[in-house]
Amino acid sequence: MMPRRHLDIEALRALACIVDSASFSAAAQQLGRTQSAISLQIKRLEQTVGQTLLRRVQGRVDGPTAEGASLLAYARQILRLNDEAYATVAQDAALGTLRVGLPEELMESVFPAVMPQFRALYPRLRLFVQADTAAAVRQSLAAGGLDVALYKHCGEAMPGSGEVLWQEPLRWMAGVAYRDSPPAMLDGVLPLALFGENCVFRLAVTAALARAELPWALQYSGSSTTGLCHAVRCGLGLTVLPGSLLAAGMAEVTQFDGQRLPDLPAACLLAEHAPGTVTAAARRFVAMVGEIKAARLAS
Repeated sequence: MMPRRHLDIEALRALACIVDSASFSAAAQQLGRTQSAISLQIKRLEQTVGQTLLRRVQGRVDGPTAEGASLLAYARQILRLNDEAYATVAQDAALGTLRVGLPEELMESVFPAVMPQFRALYPRLRLFVQADTAAAVRQSLAAGGLDVALYKHCGEAMPGSGEVLWQEPLRWMAGVAYRDSPPAMLDGVLPLALFGENCVFRLAVTAALARAELPWALQYSGSSTTGLCHAVRCGLGLTVLPGSLLAAGMAEVTQFDGQRLPDLPAACLLAEHAPGTVTAAARRFVAMVGEIKAARLAS
C-alpha cells in the first residue's frame, strides 16, 4: 500500500503565484514572505512529489514543467476549495468590508457573474467597488483606500507587484458597415472612438499612431464599453479593444483608407493587494475574476 503524502497548501499557493507572476520575488511580495522562504517551499514540494515543477532559464522562471502544469491544475482547485471552506465555516472572518478597485469594463462584463457567487460565499461581507482608470485605482491602493486593485496594463514591462489574471492582444475595430464602405480619411486624419484620456488602451493606441506618424482625430470619448461600441457601430470612428470585447455589428480591421494600421501591444489585467495580510475574501474575489475571464476567453 502506497504511503499517504500530504501536499502543503501554502506551497501550492506559492507555486500558483510563481507561475502567474513568472517570478519568485514577485510571488514572495504578494504572499508577504521572503524569497528564500518561497524557494524553500517549492524545493520541499518538489521533493514531496519527486518531480521538477518549474522550468528555470538563466535563473529566471520560464513556466511550469509538464508535471508542474498538471499539479498546478489540482493546486488551483485545492486552493479554491480551501478558501471556500474556510470562508463558509469561519463566518466571523468574513465580517467587515472588502474595498475593490477595477476597470469600468469589468462592471459591464465579468462583475455581474462574479457578484452572486462572491455574495453566496461571503453574505456578511460589505463590498465597496471603485470603477476607475488604472492610475486612479493604483493611487487609491497606495493611499490605503483599497484592499485590492484590478487594473489594465499594456506593454511588455509589467509592474513588479501585479498578478496577471489574463492577457490578450489589442485589436483595431470598426463598425461592420463602416468597414465594408469606409469613407476616406478627412485630410488624411484617422477618426477614433476611445475611452477617456487616462485609459491605458487609449495611451497605447495614440503612442502607436505617433510612432507610425499617422495623424488622428478623436470623434468619441467615454468610459462605458457599451457606449463606445455604440459609437463604433454608428461609424463615429475606429476603436481599439481586446479581442474578447469584439461586439455584434463590429469587425476587426487592419487598414483604413489604404493605410496599414500600426501594430498594438497586448493588453492584460493585473491584480495587486494592499501591503500586509491578504484576506481569503480578497484572494477569492481576484480568483473568481480570473476564472470567469479565462472561461470566456476559452469559449
